[in-house]
Amino acid sequence: MFIAPTIGETITSLSTNNTFTIGKKIGEGHFGIVYECTDFWNNGLAVKVLKPNGTYEKVRTSAEAEFMRLLQLRHPYITFVYDAFEFRDTFYIITEKCHGPISELFDMPKFNGMLWLKPLTKHLLQAVHYLHLNNYVHQDIHEGNVFATFVRDDMVTTKNAVMQFKLGDLGVTKLISEVDFANTRAQWMLPPEILDQKEFGPIDSRIDIYHIGLLLLQIACSKRIQFSKKEILSGKPRELALKLQPPYSFAIEKALRRHVSSRTASAMELWGDLNCPTV
Repeated sequence: MFIAPTIGETITSLSTNNTFTIGKKIGEGHFGIVYECTDFWNNGLAVKVLKPNGTYEKVRTSAEAEFMRLLQLRHPYITFVYDAFEFRDTFYIITEKCHGPISELFDMPKFNGMLWLKPLTKHLLQAVHYLHLNNYVHQDIHEGNVFATFVRDDMVTTKNAVMQFKLGDLGVTKLISEVDFANTRAQWMLPPEILDQKEFGPIDSRIDIYHIGLLLLQIACSKRIQFSKKEILSGKPRELALKLQPPYSFAIEKALRRHVSSRTASAMELWGDLNCPTV
């Protein structure tokens, strides 16, 4: 029986003996609800509470798999996992608390994405490179799953914190050998090879490159942009990328090519294209 936590409730992890006091709700997705929380050490953290989307066994398996991926894939630019446990038939994953998803950037007055593009991309691409080195594919990279965070100085509390960007939510991340047409994916950002594998395939880690291309296109244009399946299949995202200033026009249109064989092959290659000197 799934029982959601309440604000102010304190829950103890039996595996670590750490206690977590639940704060306000800060986010929600298809698979879980995210709350602020504070642990015994007074660390400001976040807790993802998995929704009962399926049987108890199915949700438990999903929770264990996500926790193990987060443990295995620890990297400075991937959200850090602290703990995971079951309480009242409900599954909790404790991670670092970020300032917020970069989707909030688009709500800033006079948002200029070009000022943010290179610093954000530098951190994001390092995270994706690490995932791919370990034979994992994220499959869900968008503005809601990339987070801005501030590194706090506990010695000099008056000092301004340093901003970093981190990739989060490894809920549908798969080993490259497990990536196929049937995997769970957000329907509004399906890459061409998922829509027509025979024409544009194969389905592999370059799914992440396409998703990054969509994200960078939005940042470069300083606005949210979503494409229909028809527009994806016709190459509309790449056509829009070609209108950007170089080297962003070349780097992003290459990441958005419909045919996987012609698309940017890796995160490192994309970073190199973004830093090509302009003629």
